[in-house]
Amino acid sequence: DCFVRHNEPNIGQAAVKVLEAAGFTVSLLTGRACCGRPAFSTGRLDVAKAFGEKNIALLADSSTPVVFLEPSCYAMFAEDYRELGITGAESIAKRCFLFEDFMADLLSREPEALAFNDTPMQTAIHGHCHAKSLGGTSTMTALARAIPNNDVAMLDTGCCGMAGAFGSMAKKYELSKQVAAPLLEQVDALDAETTLVASGTSCRHQITHLGSKAPVHMAELLAERLR
Repeated sequence: DCFVRHNEPNIGQAAVKVLEAAGFTVSLLTGRACCGRPAFSTGRLDVAKAFGEKNIALLADSSTPVVFLEPSCYAMFAEDYRELGITGAESIAKRCFLFEDFMADLLSREPEALAFNDTPMQTAIHGHCHAKSLGGTSTMTALARAIPNNDVAMLDTGCCGMAGAFGSMAKKYELSKQVAAPLLEQVDALDAETTLVASGTSCRHQITHLGSKAPVHMAELLAERLR
């Protein structure tokens, strides 16, 4: 995710901390292009395909799992590259995982892979639209509940209203706020001590801009609770 690399490196650092604690060796793909989501979402399919072809070529000679922190980027690799007809996209898609799905699967097989402290806490989760459409949010709750004494609630929310660059456009701003209103109502009703998790970049920024809480990524939640 370009935004994590350049604007929220703390999220990437947290993910590396968690993955390494679980015994994995982590490397960043060098020379890669943007996933193509901004271009794809605005109809620039030629640009998105060119980015995708570069990224697929860089991954073609490996069998290593590819873990994503941003659901929108994950969706490009898992689904949209195939729709664009990029050669090799099908096999690469099988190696791609959202961070939450990857870690939840690991802990379901190896519950002792990570050690957490057991201080009581409360966590509320807002699920990203792409995560919902490509597999659901059950792994997010399962992963958060792997932390001992964590009272976890999945918020019954829809789109945050940001949708990439949509909510940043002056002519769409008021509509974006209207879409976000049901989510913000639930966020503002949370207890002060409840940690809010939102794994999408757009979601985090919309909630921070309009709501009463600053959400964290799931990787940050796990990293903070490592023993």
